[in-house]
Amino acid sequence: MLTVFLDHSEIAELDRQRPDTRRRGGWQYLIVTLAQSVDRSTGRLTLDSVTLDRLHKYAFEYKDGGWQTRLRRIFGRTLGPNLDGTTLRPAA
Repeated sequence: MLTVFLDHSEIAELDRQRPDTRRRGGWQYLIVTLAQSVDRSTGRLTLDSVTLDRLHKYAFEYKDGGWQTRLRRIFGRTLGPNLDGTTLRPAA
């Protein structure tokens, strides 16, 4: 598990996805779930390894477009340029 703290602009980017789109696909489900999970007062969001892998996959393993850019805007500051959090994880 990895905990990040999003700022107000990053939370606003999460909120751009309408909650009623949650059941329309993997991307929509992921982003709506994250938006609903973030602590609005502190920006705290806990990410498990499956979610970290999905963030990286959606940001880099598809053609570059809207959601890839949004993920980098939301998580680039806290998870690093690869959105994998490896720079933040303690060495095993």
